[in-house]
Amino acid sequence: MVDEEGSIKAFNGGRQDAEHGEFVRDVISTFLVQVVSLFLSIGIAAIIARQLGPEGKGLLSLALLVPGMLGTFLNSGIGIANVYFTSSRRLDVATLTANSLTMAGIATAVGVGIIALLWAMKWTEGLVPGVPIGLVWLATIGLPLGLLSGYFGAILQGLRQITRINAVSLFQMGLTLVLTFLFIIKLDLGVVGALLATLGGSVFATIGMSYLLDRQGGSFAPRWHLPTIHTTLSFGLRGHIGNVLQFFNYRLDMFFVNYFLGPAGVGIYSVSVGIAELLWYFPNAVGFIIFPKAASTRAEVMNLFIPRVFRIVLGLTVLGAVGLVFLGRQLIHLVFSSSFSSAYLPLVALLPGVVLLGGAKILSNDITGRGYPQYNSINSGVAAILTVILDLVLIPSYGVLGAALASSIAYGIIFVIALWFHRVVSQRPKGALFV
Repeated sequence: MVDEEGSIKAFNGGRQDAEHGEFVRDVISTFLVQVVSLFLSIGIAAIIARQLGPEGKGLLSLALLVPGMLGTFLNSGIGIANVYFTSSRRLDVATLTANSLTMAGIATAVGVGIIALLWAMKWTEGLVPGVPIGLVWLATIGLPLGLLSGYFGAILQGLRQITRINAVSLFQMGLTLVLTFLFIIKLDLGVVGALLATLGGSVFATIGMSYLLDRQGGSFAPRWHLPTIHTTLSFGLRGHIGNVLQFFNYRLDMFFVNYFLGPAGVGIYSVSVGIAELLWYFPNAVGFIIFPKAASTRAEVMNLFIPRVFRIVLGLTVLGAVGLVFLGRQLIHLVFSSSFSSAYLPLVALLPGVVLLGGAKILSNDITGRGYPQYNSINSGVAAILTVILDLVLIPSYGVLGAALASSIAYGIIFVIALWFHRVVSQRPKGALFV
């Protein structure tokens, strides 16, 4: 009996070691791809910034922001549900793929209708003043592409097809860089060329994800199946509200900066944000793997595993922030030119909050994977309200720096609340994550 129990414990221990080894490999793979993608994105950003200048870059950011915001709002949490139900094996791949096509079609129709209504009522001029409506419509082509590639990628994430997802993402960035060079430098298409390059990369990502899902048994005929729709929506919406609010936390300040300072201010601030968010590459890579792992792993195992991962991620993010304090100004001049030198101080102001939010990303993915996405929604709601208040107070007085300070404070609040909710979900003692 003792030998049998010992054999079972040894087997379970070996299985856990194998799972942790797979986790490390997936994180390393994802992070390395993100690093390569980072250099590719720097090349894309450098071409856009140097050829279009602060105002052109601001117009591009604002044009993409409208369909991006609609996509975030209308995706209804289907991606979150796809990861959870695939990892937990509660729904099969064919069912989730068909359901994703149906929901993407509905969301696209609603999104196009909203933009048409805003255009007819001439409200787009107030929403994104100075941005031609033609640019907004062109960017809207990416709405269904982004929804489908996100939904399909979430199913593959739940299947732990991490290497293949990373390959598609890497080729997408490479293609976008080539198209950006071709459309902006060779063909001199300006902001339109930058949008076309982005859309070209999105088309490739959608086709690539579809091909991978087809090999996993995906069904590409849209299907109106009410039980599946109800199941995925009931889970997804609990986390989706948080994603919408988190999007506003990330990007609402762009609207306020544009309102108070114009597109040129958005161009400067977007550089500060873009560089600061480089620190999220590693937390995002880890969180990407933690979500499906938490959905398929016992809570006791995750309670031992997450604190170690959390401390490593937080420590490495702090080191990265210190590096940007010393090298950020040179990086701005090297990549974006001296025209964007005023982006350095807002960058420094963003770093404390970016570091803390990097740690919160680990906790939030674990919380969602355990089946409690609503806690992240509550957290994001508090931070969104705080962001709006701080933006209205700080941007008129301090400009782009005020927007950076507002975001940094809001990110810090998200971190503190995430610590509390993770303690509630994991039922671990206070301070267990840091010991």
